[in-house]
Amino acid sequence: MFVTHDQEEALELADRVVVMSQGRIEQIGTPDEIYDSPNSPFVFSFIGESSVLPVNVEQGKVWLDGHQLDLPSGDVPDGPAQLFLRPHDVDVVENASGAIVGQVCVLRRHAGLRRVDLEVGLKRNRIEIELPADFSLNLASPIAFLPRRYRLYPASQALES
Repeated sequence: MFVTHDQEEALELADRVVVMSQGRIEQIGTPDEIYDSPNSPFVFSFIGESSVLPVNVEQGKVWLDGHQLDLPSGDVPDGPAQLFLRPHDVDVVENASGAIVGQVCVLRRHAGLRRVDLEVGLKRNRIEIELPADFSLNLASPIAFLPRRYRLYPASQALES
């Protein structure tokens, strides 16, 4: 048994990981299960970098500020929800219809990548995405993207964690 607060170390060294919060077990699984299939908003945000956007689910469709996204809602019930995504799991798209659209507010070079902070939606929620370093962007540019991998959680579940 090895105890650490370093998430990267835990994922690299362990065969099985136990994520705990306030003395309570949140999830037990392999490093891949914990990272790729987090069972709660807490685990998603605790393990690895992440961003979250408030959305609504209506009849199996995901909506951001009245704009339908091309993202299946899975088994998340209708109502307010939170969309969790990781900065490296996004694809820029040409057509903004069905995509998340943000305005570039910060650009940073990070080795072979470009870290991009975006303001998204009417509430100007700030999220971060990663793009190749040679991706051409300017401050205040609009950019449309879709997450390749993401998780939706009902807003009530997100508030509990």
